[in-house]
Amino acid sequence: MLISPLNLWLPSIEICFSTIIDNTLSYKCNNLFMTHDINIHIEADHESASTYLVSEIKYLRNKVNSKFSIGLSGGNTPKLAYSKMLESFVDFADINFWTVDERWVDDKNEFSNQKLIDSYFDKTDANILKFEFSNKSPYDDAMKYEDKLKDNIDIYDVVILGLGEDGHIASLFPGTEALENNDFLYTANEVNIKTKWRVTSTYKLLGSVRKIFVLATGTNKKNILSLVNKNETLPINILKNYSNNIEIITDQII
Repeated sequence: MLISPLNLWLPSIEICFSTIIDNTLSYKCNNLFMTHDINIHIEADHESASTYLVSEIKYLRNKVNSKFSIGLSGGNTPKLAYSKMLESFVDFADINFWTVDERWVDDKNEFSNQKLIDSYFDKTDANILKFEFSNKSPYDDAMKYEDKLKDNIDIYDVVILGLGEDGHIASLFPGTEALENNDFLYTANEVNIKTKWRVTSTYKLLGSVRKIFVLATGTNKKNILSLVNKNETLPINILKNYSNNIEIITDQII
């Protein structure tokens, strides 16, 4: 039996069994996924949590000699981190920004994640890969965005996720269809929260990201954080089945 070394970026090992059949040596290999508990990093407050997040991303970026890709989320929580990125990064020319999930609305809508992201980074020289919705089918628009990412990104380096009070990440909400869709990088998901449809990255995409950061600050996140690594049906905990490089950054003592 041969066991290959564990690649720290990839949460699996390959185990190969050798057999001799009709004087022919053959190998059968299986990839075994090794799950790990999600790491939780605690800072004193939201500002120091945001500062830590940006410093970690900057450190990882400095280790890469090619294009660096960062997945961005909407909402209020990452706003301070985005401001600190603008202050901390000397330039953005080597960065591809992609959007984790989006409500199925145009980018002028008040609920648009893309609108928020653009408000911070549109004036930089980063390559911002934007959603472009046709208003015909959210599933078609999900495929179009997936194709755009495939044309522009070879390696998904970092993603910044939020964490909902119900345990959702991206637009992967408890009990919704998208939790089971791992055939594609993006899919549509009917959630009926503020808007009926959303387009979201799937576990297949999130699991391919080298480092997943989850920024979850505020007292309203304390309860859901207490369930991390415990309730395996929560979307945040399901993510462990696809990645062993997940770090939650919070200001809550759990």
